[in-house]
Amino acid sequence: MEALQVCKELALKKRTILQNSPVQYMIRAALASVYIGFALVLCLRVGQFFYETHSPATYIVSGIFFGIALVLIMYGGAELFTGNTMYFTISTLQRETTVGDTVRNWVACYSGNLLGAIFFAFLIAQSGIFHDIPMDHLLFAMALKKMHATTIQLFVKGILCNWLVCLAIFIPMQMKEDVAKMFAMILIVFVFFASGYEHSIANFVIFSLALAVPHPSGIDVAGVVHNIVPVTIGNIVGGSLFMGALYTYLSSPVKLPAPKWKGSFGLRRTLNK
Repeated sequence: MEALQVCKELALKKRTILQNSPVQYMIRAALASVYIGFALVLCLRVGQFFYETHSPATYIVSGIFFGIALVLIMYGGAELFTGNTMYFTISTLQRETTVGDTVRNWVACYSGNLLGAIFFAFLIAQSGIFHDIPMDHLLFAMALKKMHATTIQLFVKGILCNWLVCLAIFIPMQMKEDVAKMFAMILIVFVFFASGYEHSIANFVIFSLALAVPHPSGIDVAGVVHNIVPVTIGNIVGGSLFMGALYTYLSSPVKLPAPKWKGSFGLRRTLNK
């Protein structure tokens, strides 16, 4: 499968960048959260108009635009932790990278994504865009909902989320036209956003934004930890097991049973009948 080969090559490229220039790699990882932030602010600004009228279309309208984040990441050369769970699982199962390479990449990328989320939240706080928003703003409603879900709900929604996110990366690899690739990314990411699944890096951005401005008392660091830990584990399972390992297995050669040929004596007997 062509997409598996692309995933392996990307994993090797990412390993090389991290080995040769850790600073450059961390900046790439930070950019991923910034790009998610750009799309998320748009989603919140547009969705707030619907949220104020208690429209059931709030999350549907917001989700339409969130897929822009993945387009920016993929075409902007940024590094996203959740996608790397798939890349490095494939390359490691194919023995092109090691478990050590995988762990180093995941730790570096995850850390860079976190730093990027904090940096972006700082910029937004300084811009004043969310400075005077009410305590029942869509941003706070989203953050509170994520912080008060149960651990098992967060874990399972983390699996489902990154399963879809990795599909949004994997499927366009088998397409030729850039417009088709972008459309597929936006459409599949819309499915995860509108369905209410949990993405650890997007949550970093949401929580950072919520904490960076005057916010309700229910939004705190303890709530962030409660969400992020099970969601991150679920994202890893969704990307590595349900995408990386599964498609590596599905692409492995299938041994067909040997044809049952009759011997020459049996063949002559068949022809003589």
